[in-house]
Amino acid sequence: MTAVFPNNHNLLLKIARETGTPVYVYDKQTIVRQIKKLKSAFNNLPHQIHYAMKANEAPEILQIMKQNNIGLDAVSPNEIDHALKNGFTSQQIIYTPSCPSDEELHKAFRLGIHTHLGATGYFDFVLKNYPDIPVGLRINPGNSIAGNQKIATGHHHSKFGIPVNQLPLIKEYMAKGLIIDSLHLHTGSDVKNWQDLARSVDVIFDFARHFPDLKYLDLGSGFKVPYHEDDPSIDLQAYAGYIQKKLEVLDRPLRIKFEPGKFLVSEAGVLLVKVNVVKQGFDKKFVGVNSGFHHLIRPMYYDAYHHIVNLSNTEKPADKYDVVGVLCEEDTFAYDRPLSPVKKDDILMIKNAGAYGYAMASIYNLRDLPKQVLIEDENFRLI
Repeated sequence: MTAVFPNNHNLLLKIARETGTPVYVYDKQTIVRQIKKLKSAFNNLPHQIHYAMKANEAPEILQIMKQNNIGLDAVSPNEIDHALKNGFTSQQIIYTPSCPSDEELHKAFRLGIHTHLGATGYFDFVLKNYPDIPVGLRINPGNSIAGNQKIATGHHHSKFGIPVNQLPLIKEYMAKGLIIDSLHLHTGSDVKNWQDLARSVDVIFDFARHFPDLKYLDLGSGFKVPYHEDDPSIDLQAYAGYIQKKLEVLDRPLRIKFEPGKFLVSEAGVLLVKVNVVKQGFDKKFVGVNSGFHHLIRPMYYDAYHHIVNLSNTEKPADKYDVVGVLCEEDTFAYDRPLSPVKKDDILMIKNAGAYGYAMASIYNLRDLPKQVLIEDENFRLI
């Protein structure tokens, strides 16, 4: 490529022109780069990576993970089926559902998928139906972190995981025969400081001493990626070093698992949209594009910042616009955003859209889903 993704604007304009918009564009090289970055950071740890496939379940992206020896983290029976259909074995998949039904658990156990339970209410089910099968526990470390609380999942008020203060009840079930071979936690998403993750690591390592049959600790992910130029990214080397020290003083050898989603695919994707109209409001300008929160809900649901570039105009940003969608809703991608002068039919690029974009898309207002394209070297194809 003549420029590193997503700075090859000529290629992106070509894709928009030939495939139409809205279109998600993913770059294989960027995904592989993120995989290598993660593996390098944790190289000294006995670790295994499972991609959180809910971030983007496109079969072509799953194949990139498979080619790079990355396992999968599934959160629903259909995700399990999708993983198996795409060539992953049951041993390469871990299942960490939220409030699953008995039927969903039956399916996972019968397929031989290792399952993490997030509530003590499932213990009787396991002892009755699968008493000889080890399970994992998703614990809630009670760790509050800064940032958007919609993506903070390890605090006292989160629905996720078994609170660590329920250890006495867990021990009662262990005495009844419940076999626990792994512990899991996920502090949250987009965590800026590795020290916030380290507090959860402290909790799970202390908790681990009560479980003699443990084979691994799953530390989830939460690894932040930068969304704009002055946005920090997490110090993975420092985090890995902290975990290494905890392992060195533990009373037994354990493997460490991670479940990155956004970290692996967010920066590898952009959403290309076309400008339908530029309109003057009372005191601001609006850019109306042919997309909305039915295609990318993160700005509306999480107040997430996504950098936007006018690919059709290389001039310096000269004005501020609200970038809004086509839905019969308040669907605003950005407020007062500086952009190069915008006109009808311009192509805008919304960056960091590789994770939780298409995966959360809908046909609200009976609008069509966007297309998806994968770039491999200098070639691209619809997927």
